[in-house]
Amino acid sequence: MKKISVIVPVYNVENYLDKCLTSLLAQTFTDYEIILVNDGSTDSSPEICQRYATKYPDRVTSYTKPNGGLSDARNYGMRYATGEYLMFLDSDDYVEPDTLKNMYALSENGTKKIVECNFFWDYQKETREDLAPEYHSLKDYMVRGRVVAWNKLYLREWLLKTKVLFPVGKLYEDQDFFFKLITYLQDITEVAVDKHCEVHYVQRQNSISYSETTRIAEILWIYQDIINFYQSKGIFEKYYSELEYRFVRNLLGNVLVRKVLKLKDKQLKRELLDQIWLQKTSWFPDFKQNPYLKEPGKVNLYLKTMNKWFYKLLYI
Repeated sequence: MKKISVIVPVYNVENYLDKCLTSLLAQTFTDYEIILVNDGSTDSSPEICQRYATKYPDRVTSYTKPNGGLSDARNYGMRYATGEYLMFLDSDDYVEPDTLKNMYALSENGTKKIVECNFFWDYQKETREDLAPEYHSLKDYMVRGRVVAWNKLYLREWLLKTKVLFPVGKLYEDQDFFFKLITYLQDITEVAVDKHCEVHYVQRQNSISYSETTRIAEILWIYQDIINFYQSKGIFEKYYSELEYRFVRNLLGNVLVRKVLKLKDKQLKRELLDQIWLQKTSWFPDFKQNPYLKEPGKVNLYLKTMNKWFYKLLYI
């Protein structure tokens, strides 16, 4: 059994895949495997995958499946992983040479369920660091944790026991995975944070996050799915304030400001504005009473200011 299995979903990334795989093969850590999942690519990505699998048979394994999306490819890769820990790396991203060494060093012989790292946002003209805060509790982790799946090691045996998978065919799959999975943690001490920036999160204009604007509303499906999950486990009330704050902050912040308001299709924009406000009000009618809103900061000031009258101005 390897110490780490790195699962790399691949779909039409011929211009990025070499850099991703070269960075993985350059690791100073040696006890790991790379599992490539070609998700029905129509460019030269399958040939690139096969080339690496042929050249590095002891390190790289390549599988091909019909196109099912990122979630489906990740779930598929988990079936073939043998590592003590799993890592999901997107095929257009890449890692620093000491990534696996630094992260595994914090696993404490398998006592950590999750090991996450800091990372870089790689834009065309600049690079920014994304640094984790210090997490004080599971509720704190729920409010301030980075929901992305690709900056973490997951203890495989534990992950498989939870039976948490990525939702197939949906965007914002990382949020669904994160909020479900952390309910299986007993304490925040089961999470370790590598303070080095290890992963380069490459921002490209033709990626899913930029191109599939008509699917923005899928975040509402994701949040309903998470709420249903918490209710089924009888813990929705226990974590109500944390989910309320995190979901509304994302809906009125990242989703609204960075995506919906930038839509050129006015009809689609207004439909999404309606959906977001109605769903937010249905789920969390008393959001202004949320205890996390008492903390100082520009974002909280914005959230406290938002009301249905101010919201109507966004339709213009």
